[in-house]
Amino acid sequence: MSTYEGTLRHEDLGPGAWILETRSGERITLMGEVPDALAGRQVRVQGREVEGMGITMAGGRMVEVRTISAS
Repeated sequence: MSTYEGTLRHEDLGPGAWILETRSGERITLMGEVPDALAGRQVRVQGREVEGMGITMAGGRMVEVRTISAS
């Protein structure tokens, strides 16, 4: 399991997607349970990278969320 940090954004692409924008500018698509209340906040995500192509194609990597919290 890895830890990722950045700003949580919700994008209205298709059915909608949660995107983590890191300080380096990388955009990571988050899969799993993400609380709406964290939108726009700095968060810390623990999860594992998954392979495949998401339906939104909003970010280069996809991470399955295990835990997410405001940082």
